[in-house]
Amino acid sequence: MPQQPKKYRFALVSHSIEVVNSVRKYTDPQTEDLFTTIVGLDDAVATARTLIQEGYEVILGHGGTGGMIAKSIGQPVVNIPITMLEIVTALLKAQKLGHKIGVTSFATEREGFDIIREVLGMDLQQIVFNSQKELEEGVEKAIDGGVNIIVGGGVSRKIAARHQARSVIIEPGRQIVQEALSQARALAGARRREMEYHERLQTIFKIMDDGMICVDALGYLNFYNQTAEAMLGRDLEPYQDQSFADLADALGLIDVLASGAKKTDAIIKIQDNELVVNCLPILIDGRVSGAVSLLKEGRAIHAIDRKLRERIYRKGFIARHAMADIVAVSSGMRKLIAKGKKFAQTEAAILIYGETGTGKEFLSHALHNISLRKKAPFVAINCAALPETLLESELFGHEEGAFTGAKKGGKIGLFELANHGTIFLDEIGDISPGLQVRFLRVLENKEVMRVGGDKIVPVDVRVISSTHKDLREEVRAGRFRKDLYYRLAVLRLTIPPLRRRMQDIPELLAPLLKNYNKPLSGITPAMFARIRSYHWPGNIRELNSLMESYLILLGNREHDDRLFLELFEEYGDPEGSPGRQTAIGKETTFSPAGTRADAENGSRTLMEQLEDHKLKLIRQTLHRCGHNKTLAAKKLGVSTNTLWRALRKGPDSFLDNTR
Repeated sequence: MPQQPKKYRFALVSHSIEVVNSVRKYTDPQTEDLFTTIVGLDDAVATARTLIQEGYEVILGHGGTGGMIAKSIGQPVVNIPITMLEIVTALLKAQKLGHKIGVTSFATEREGFDIIREVLGMDLQQIVFNSQKELEEGVEKAIDGGVNIIVGGGVSRKIAARHQARSVIIEPGRQIVQEALSQARALAGARRREMEYHERLQTIFKIMDDGMICVDALGYLNFYNQTAEAMLGRDLEPYQDQSFADLADALGLIDVLASGAKKTDAIIKIQDNELVVNCLPILIDGRVSGAVSLLKEGRAIHAIDRKLRERIYRKGFIARHAMADIVAVSSGMRKLIAKGKKFAQTEAAILIYGETGTGKEFLSHALHNISLRKKAPFVAINCAALPETLLESELFGHEEGAFTGAKKGGKIGLFELANHGTIFLDEIGDISPGLQVRFLRVLENKEVMRVGGDKIVPVDVRVISSTHKDLREEVRAGRFRKDLYYRLAVLRLTIPPLRRRMQDIPELLAPLLKNYNKPLSGITPAMFARIRSYHWPGNIRELNSLMESYLILLGNREHDDRLFLELFEEYGDPEGSPGRQTAIGKETTFSPAGTRADAENGSRTLMEQLEDHKLKLIRQTLHRCGHNKTLAAKKLGVSTNTLWRALRKGPDSFLDNTR
């Protein structure tokens, strides 16, 4: 069952027992408890204040007594008014007791007495007062002037009695009392809701992690919480409702009171404690009535920043490859891995050289995952994939309205997202001269400024970059800044092209074959021979592309040399020539042996080279098998008919030697 609301606590501060009885007659015991006290005018205000302090929610008054309380205290006071009907009722009682009547009025004369005099034929005199002294003087003067009946409240009756005059009390009527009690209930209910809301806010402010200090329009302290005391390292109780100009000025409150403008993200240092302060004006009806200062410790900001970046990390800014995943059978790759493991433990920038498709980004992931920053974000971007303006916005972020189409509220850049972690800049050699200058500033000063912004944001990132270009040649040609090059290439790693690591090919193909449920034996000696004879300008990416096409077309068959060789012809170097310059020196030969004959093969078609290598392989196998064609065919993984067809296409001397 819902809990019954607590009864209201009312206090009636009255001047007479008659008023007390009239009010008590119409109270509702189910709704309110009524405390009553009879006082003089001089004691009324002090008594009312005491009752409020004791927890009474509404003070009721009547006549001049109620008027004085309401004038001095305001809310929560309800004055039961004296209406002309109640005055006339009292006058009619007084007319029976005497012929000359004095009527007391608080603060001002009442209207309508001229009409009453004329209609009722009474000799009336108003006695206006603002204090008990004025009331005593007014009543005494009226009695001395011939007034023999005083109409008013209980205080007036006592004064009249001291001067041997008679009196009549003005008693409130039923409707007036009920309206006053209804108003008191409404006021008490509103005050309870206000107090509940205020207490809820106070509780929130007191337990919140931010410090809070409020001052009024004069700069006097009117609220603070314990968090603020702890941050400031001082007791604020002595300053309650007092000026504390030195501290208020340090917190920016005085400036806000003077200007009416908020002051955000100010950093101050108090007793070796770095605080971030935001000050806001309290505006009521457009005027500054106070100011509030919110304090947050610098280390708390750092903690929030760390949590935000952990959340970003969980969203996908992570390195997905490990050093153990890199195939390193060849000696060149083993040396690369050994060097990379040492480089990863430093904080220096790393520049990775490698032809297209050699796995530069894969290596950058692996370097991050064994670095000291492995638990922080890893953010990668291809600098060649975006136009300059968009790349700048992605890397450094932008403020709202920085350019047409800028994201509302602005956008955090990748350098900021990578804070405390690693940023990988793929194809760094393709960035414009303007961006090269901005990169240099980030590397030198460890800070960024968003596009369209005016604030410096410190960043702590480890930079790994990559390129397929010879940046030294780019520097000599004036296309790349020398100072930026030396910043990026503190440590250098060069990934050998696939043609220089043929020993790694079986291991490189193993994961792809596994995905298609094919054994490594599905790559026949003839296929391996053809693979090794090709220069692979697209490196691992080209190898995977060719092999995946082959495996898809192969279907459920174990292998198909003819299909593989046809695809080789189709997937051959689109540039049509294996000999071209690369980022890692200048090459004209690509065969594993690096012979001149291999270089000359570059002018022949892929199928011509394939047939030549096929015959060489068959000849070698036949020689090892004592020219037993059946055994040789089995060794090569082909049928005897296939072997015979290949032999018939060869030169006559070769056929004669293998019969």
